[in-house]
Amino acid sequence: MNYIYDITLNFNKNNLYEFYEWKEEDDPEFVLKIPMYKVDLKTFLDLKGNDIIIDKKILESLEDKTEVYTPSTISIIRYACVFACDESTIAIEFDSDGNSYMKSALSIEEEIEVIESSKLIKYSILDYKIKNKNKIKNKFITRNEEETEKYLIKKLESMKKNGEESKLKYIFYEIYNEKLTDIDKIYSKLINIAKNDDNKFCRLKGILYLMENKKIMSNNS
Repeated sequence: MNYIYDITLNFNKNNLYEFYEWKEEDDPEFVLKIPMYKVDLKTFLDLKGNDIIIDKKILESLEDKTEVYTPSTISIIRYACVFACDESTIAIEFDSDGNSYMKSALSIEEEIEVIESSKLIKYSILDYKIKNKNKIKNKFITRNEEETEKYLIKKLESMKKNGEESKLKYIFYEIYNEKLTDIDKIYSKLINIAKNDDNKFCRLKGILYLMENKKIMSNNS
C-alpha cells in the first residue's frame, strides 16, 4: 500500500470545490496519512466526474488506513483514498458498501507533490462501476456563482409560492421589456435564466439584490 502524508482535504458531499474556493466554515481536515492509487486518465475522469462503487477487495484494503489530526486526538476515516493520474489528483471517501460519497480536491502545491510521488509507483487497475454519470457539472462556474444561482432560484421560488405575482411580473418586464400576464410562463423563463447562467443572469441578479436591499432599508427606517 502506498501512502501520502501531511495534506489538507476538504471533503464535500455534493460538490467538488477547488482549493481556492474553500471557506473556513467548510472545516478542512489535516490528514496525517492516506492511501494512494495511481490510475490512468480514463479511470481518473470516471472517479472525478461520477458516482462510483469500488470493488469490495479495494474497499477492505482502505479500511481504517486514513489518519486525521484533531486538536485532542488522531481520528480515523474508515474508507478514503487519494487517486492520482499523470495530470491531476482527487481524494474520495467511500461508505461501507463502496459507494463514493465525499470528494476533495488538493491544493496546487500538494497536488504537484502527489503527482511527483506517483511517478515512482505502478498504475493500478481498479475494479469499479459507475453508479450515476456526470455528477460534476460540465459548465465551469465558481463556488460564488453557484451560490448566487441557488439564491436566485430560492428567491423566485419563494415569490411564486407566496403569490407575489406583481414582483415576478415586474422582474420579467425589467429584463425583457415586455408585459406578460401568464405567471407560469414568467416564472419558467426567470427560473431558466437563473439555472442556465445566460446573458440575462447578471440582470436578474441585480434586480433581485436591489429589491432585497430596498426591503432591508424599508424595515430599518
